[in-house]
Amino acid sequence: IVLCVNPRGSSTYGADFAKQVLQDWGGEDYLDILAALEQACSLPYVDSKRLGIHGYSYGGYMGSWIIGHDDRFKGAVIGAPCIDLLSLYGTSDIGVSFGAVQWGEDHEDRDRFWRERSPITYATNVETPTLLLHGEIDYRVPLGQSELFFVALKTKGTEVELVRFPGCGHSMLRTGHPKMREEYLTRTVAWFDRHLG
Repeated sequence: IVLCVNPRGSSTYGADFAKQVLQDWGGEDYLDILAALEQACSLPYVDSKRLGIHGYSYGGYMGSWIIGHDDRFKGAVIGAPCIDLLSLYGTSDIGVSFGAVQWGEDHEDRDRFWRERSPITYATNVETPTLLLHGEIDYRVPLGQSELFFVALKTKGTEVELVRFPGCGHSMLRTGHPKMREEYLTRTVAWFDRHLG
């Protein structure tokens, strides 16, 4: 069973719905995802002891955020995630303009706010076995974001693997070499087979 959630911040319910995530990453959108998950888990044919989570890009942010706040998942596959808002602000090809809109610059204590909303802050809570998948020439969300998370989880003792995809940018799942896209999906399925049973 695959649950695809359409939380606040996604585009299908108009501009006002999409803007609700601005300056609230990991807030109401996180609650929307958990509410959908709870609803799905209430169905008699869903085994809530065999849950996995996958996300790419912003979904990678949400996946890494969720496993830092919830330990029910038996496996996570996180692709090209934003792990640290402050470093992404300074290294992404759209970091400054994107960060100003998405996270705001007018907070009384901007750095504290960004730390509170960064998954790296909660890496010490992560128990979920995690597979990180990232293109080596991703300028939108640089590879260093996954490397930060990998080192934090490895240091903590959480099972983690990092796979780097040579020659692949942020849009690798849509426009990357077919062999790289196949490898991404094959590794995803294998990770879930291994950890979800």
